[in-house]
Amino acid sequence: MSLKAGDPAPNFKLTSATGEVQGEFDLSAYRGKNVVIAFYPLDFTPVCQSELGSFQADLAKFKATGTEIVGVCTDSIFAHIAFQKHLGGLQFPLATDRWPYAEVATAYGVFPPTRHPIPFINDRAIFIVEKNGKIAWSKIYELREQPDNEEILAELKKLS
Repeated sequence: MSLKAGDPAPNFKLTSATGEVQGEFDLSAYRGKNVVIAFYPLDFTPVCQSELGSFQADLAKFKATGTEIVGVCTDSIFAHIAFQKHLGGLQFPLATDRWPYAEVATAYGVFPPTRHPIPFINDRAIFIVEKNGKIAWSKIYELREQPDNEEILAELKKLS
């Protein structure tokens, strides 16, 4: 069962990449800011390319609401770097939930290892973590459904 509004957001630290720069994404380091956690199934898939590309295109709108974005999936850090290069570069991190496998997706309730046609991928889901570390909004999508940035931005504006 996925987390709902009002639940504390499980903290996590994951290896991440922004462009070709490797680092670590630590959710607790973003207290005082809103964070959009975008769980996506796989690098190099059409809907994921479109979803992450649209976040990049609307990044200034998200930043204007005091929000950071992080993409999370179980692909390796090397796949994330290649994927970002393929997309023309991203200015937000992609974090790898590879080891222990899908630990963060499991903590957020979006890792059903046998539910999808491709086994062992996480759901496509968006979680907004508000400044105090609680879930403000969440939504799980069908794998082929792209999240609507305007819907996410409308929820972020409610937090202002």
